[in-house]
Amino acid sequence: MSSRHHPYNPDVNRFMRAFIVLYRTFRSFPPRARLHTLIRFLTCPLLRVVDRVPRGATLLDIGAGHGVFAVLVRDRVARVVAVEPDLRKVLPVAGCRFVAGYDDVIRGSFDVITIIDVLYKIPTTEWDALLARITARLKPGGTLIIKEMDPTEHVKNGWNRLQERLASLLGLTLGESFSYESPADFTTRLRRHGFEAVDAQRIDAWYPHPHLLYAASFPTKSPGAPERAPCTARPRS
Repeated sequence: MSSRHHPYNPDVNRFMRAFIVLYRTFRSFPPRARLHTLIRFLTCPLLRVVDRVPRGATLLDIGAGHGVFAVLVRDRVARVVAVEPDLRKVLPVAGCRFVAGYDDVIRGSFDVITIIDVLYKIPTTEWDALLARITARLKPGGTLIIKEMDPTEHVKNGWNRLQERLASLLGLTLGESFSYESPADFTTRLRRHGFEAVDAQRIDAWYPHPHLLYAASFPTKSPGAPERAPCTARPRS
């Protein structure tokens, strides 16, 4: 006699456990914030980004929003610092250190730096300056993980642009720019900043948006290079 139980699916089980963790974390937030975090989790493959983070690392998440990714990754890393300039989104989250401001308020160095759906809101003329600051914050041998959209996927990217314009009209995100670069051009840009083994991978299976993940390794320390200070945050004046 065949069993009526459905076969165990580890991916579905993991997704549901993550959903419960996020619900418990954000249930006391204002309704608008709770809705935003729910939509964020359902429309972005954040667990696939988590899988690329080395266990036990120190992590800086730039443009963290309400902290959805920070919450999902916090049990995987030794320490997570989330920096976010939108004060409406900077609320206490257990297990994460939130810093209000832009990336330049952070000092010290990290094993991993993540930037998830942030670059498109920054003009491309400012990308190189941001990447230069990131290289100053990464430990030798560290990893930069960037999640963006693939502009070469025209159908999915058209839907993405429509959704982002709506989010901008509703005031859900900061910035007015919609800046994208092809995977080949952005990989070249990362290499110009000294990153090695740049891996660009589509992670959008079963999602309506063309999610694209970059994982770039920073060179190991050269002989005689000075040690970098541990991570700190300096307040804005």
